[in-house]
Amino acid sequence: MHNALYFTLAKSNLKKNRAIYLPYLLANVLIVSMYYILTSIRSMMQTYETTQGSNTDLMLRFCTVVAVIMAFIILFYVNSFVIRQRKKEIGLYCVLGMEKRHLSVMMLWEVVLTSLGGIVGGIVSGALFSQLAFLVFLALLRIPSDLRFEIPLGAVGNTCAVFGVLYLLVLCYNLLSILRTSPISFLQGAKEGEREPKVKKIPAVLGVIFLATGYGLALFADGIYETIKVFLPAVLLVIFATYFLFLAGSIALLKWMKRRERFYYRPKNFITVSGMLYRMKQNAAGLATICILSTAVIVSVSTSFSLYLGEEDILKLQFPRDYHASCILEKGEEETADLQAGIEHQAKENGVAMRDDFGYKQLWMAGLAAGEPGEFTLSDGEQISPENLYIFAFLTEDDYNKNTGADLNLGDDEVAVYEKEEESVGQSLKLDELSWKVKSKVEDPGVWNQALYLTETHYMAVIVPDMSALQEIRDVYNEKYAGTQTGYRVITYEYYYNIEGTRSQKADFIETLRDTLIQYVEHPMAVGNVELSRTDYYERFGSFLFIGLFLSILFLLAVSLIIYYKQITEGLDDRERFQIMKKVGMTDDEIRSTIRRQILQVFFLPLAMAALHTAASFPALVDLMRAMNLINQEIFVRCTIGVVLAFAVVYFIIYTITSHTYYKKVQQNE
Repeated sequence: MHNALYFTLAKSNLKKNRAIYLPYLLANVLIVSMYYILTSIRSMMQTYETTQGSNTDLMLRFCTVVAVIMAFIILFYVNSFVIRQRKKEIGLYCVLGMEKRHLSVMMLWEVVLTSLGGIVGGIVSGALFSQLAFLVFLALLRIPSDLRFEIPLGAVGNTCAVFGVLYLLVLCYNLLSILRTSPISFLQGAKEGEREPKVKKIPAVLGVIFLATGYGLALFADGIYETIKVFLPAVLLVIFATYFLFLAGSIALLKWMKRRERFYYRPKNFITVSGMLYRMKQNAAGLATICILSTAVIVSVSTSFSLYLGEEDILKLQFPRDYHASCILEKGEEETADLQAGIEHQAKENGVAMRDDFGYKQLWMAGLAAGEPGEFTLSDGEQISPENLYIFAFLTEDDYNKNTGADLNLGDDEVAVYEKEEESVGQSLKLDELSWKVKSKVEDPGVWNQALYLTETHYMAVIVPDMSALQEIRDVYNEKYAGTQTGYRVITYEYYYNIEGTRSQKADFIETLRDTLIQYVEHPMAVGNVELSRTDYYERFGSFLFIGLFLSILFLLAVSLIIYYKQITEGLDDRERFQIMKKVGMTDDEIRSTIRRQILQVFFLPLAMAALHTAASFPALVDLMRAMNLINQEIFVRCTIGVVLAFAVVYFIIYTITSHTYYKKVQQNE
């Protein structure tokens, strides 16, 4: 009997506070559905043998962990807001004779109803859209799939278990809030936070110092290696700085505006500044959170889109032809013909024709600048600062002339040099006891090397007269580092070519090519083609893009909820003040104008700070994108600008919708 009464009372409370609980319930449904979609996609991906145990599954698993953390934060933020707004109501229940145990039972039913609505609604809506999301995910990965409807029971059970635990924690928090708070405190809850906050100098100074340090680390990091080391500390410093500046710096700014009498004692400015000042302490944490989440949305979407769109640029440089094979040249130059003969035999066996082929012999190693221009010493490349490290790629004149159409005509002691950026070689080149005259500088290295495009390491291509020169350089290096963990350098032959044939013929050709080459060359190395690499790239960066979009939706949801509930809080706090102003002659137009000014200043400050954070982190993000193989920086610039503008539009829409809620709260009677 009592349970039925408390159940009815809980339903009545939810209905009476629907302006608060309806967005809460919708948010629960969306969070649960997104988590279910993510777990169901991961479950369905297990049916694809190409991705079992791959990086895709690891990234999806990581995303589920982040989703649970975000769900926990969102649920507890909204729930704590609901409890704060209902303090007066709960206090009245206590005055009317309800004991804390009665309130606990009522609160239990409220949590049960909202949790059931969230879990059931989330799983149902997730099941309806999970297949569409799965097809989008496969499309990003370039994996063909048939349309089908599937509800993985494991995903359903996982979702129920995870959110059952989260709602249980919410219930425990609510019960503790009731048990530890007196009825008088509940009745006075609505009056908390009315004292004018004081300026806290230490947090304000720390905020400035942390922000300057974080920006400095991101802006002045020298190269990819240093950026990777300092990026996470820089992010943490900026997060702390954002909270300190919003908590202390915003109050200091408003106090300064208040001291400007000509500015402050105008009707519009007086209402805006005084209203913001008295509630900035409780607003600051929410605004700082909005800023951090907004920055996370911009960075995650722009980086994931850039990596996905920049894949083809990487493939074009890595594969000047569609197919590639390489081997180690131990005996001599004749092994290059053996590799080509094996590939030609495989082509005949599979009925495909070879064309547009070319190759080159290559030897690469590390060196350090010795001080004088053009003088270097050999290095094993271990634990060396990147600004002093050089990567050398040695090529032969005949290969270079054949592939580029040049006519170097080198003498026995002459070389031609390509340098990636700065000029560090003059008329001569010396590497330990090896030395050459530099006959000419070339503008095309004639090779693809990761150090050439993807790192800040100094890169130098050196064209030597013949194969015997390559062997001499190799022997000098291997003698110097004999018996060390460095290993020894080898001369490789890199061979690129295209083939003509049907799709099935090409697939058969590449499938058994390595087995054929083993019969022709003693040390075959890489065997691949652009399609295999494209599949790998799209699987990796397609997963990254999907996860980036997924997390950005969660972040946007959190931003929307924080703004919505903060607008309600603002409206409730301002209602009595504006009612007084209206009684003393303030018109509805003046009220609306004042409201617009206030919420513009409050809610667009985090967007401006998020754009500033993104701009300050951009040089570091460029280095990180290069470390993840993004060569085309123009793509990243365009994606970042586009995402910032798109997010600003979405943010403005959220602000426009929630501002109506604020105005209604201000205009309605007590």
